Amino acid sequence: MSETFRQTVHLLMGVIGAGIILRLDDRGALVFLSAVLVALFLLCDAFTRGYDVPVLSRILDETERRGKVPLKGGIAYAIGALFCLAVFGREYTAVGLVTLGLLDSVSTLVGLRFGRHTLPGSKSLEGTVTGAAAAALALAFLIPWWAAAVVAGIAGIVETYSPVDDNVAVQVGVCVTLVVLGVGVGL
Repeated sequence: MSETFRQTVHLLMGVIGAGIILRLDDRGALVFLSAVLVALFLLCDAFTRGYDVPVLSRILDETERRGKVPLKGGIAYAIGALFCLAVFGREYTAVGLVTLGLLDSVSTLVGLRFGRHTLPGSKSLEGTVTGAAAAALALAFLIPWWAAAVVAGIAGIVETYSPVDDNVAVQVGVCVTLVVLGVGVGL
């Protein structure tokens, strides 16, 4: 498995997913995320049962960590997005997806290469700070710069310390933070 390829897929899931959700109306976004969740679950079931799915099996071999439930991260990604869509709306969900995609990808890649100071959950301080900075820069195009900095910082803390899957926790944390800050997202 190539961690760079894996994290690139993770990043693209966040950015492309956010773009699709923003292009659809509320019902379309709900149908899209529901369809993604069902497709991922069915593929997870097929891979767990040992089926070979042309092209997708090869991609899975390159993106999944050994010994893990296949597509668990993708399923958690879709569950988090579906929950955020239902509770907070499309715009908040898009900000959550962008934050998660950038934060997780950049923090992992930087942490693996330059991480020297270990945080809980085998995260690194260098990776977490860099991932949060990258997320803040991207979010500054979507929300006020000060809110982008706060949201990205809190997302970095949630990713590092949350006992639940970060693919859900970060998205929900971002949406809750936006609501608490009173930041409207008008994308």
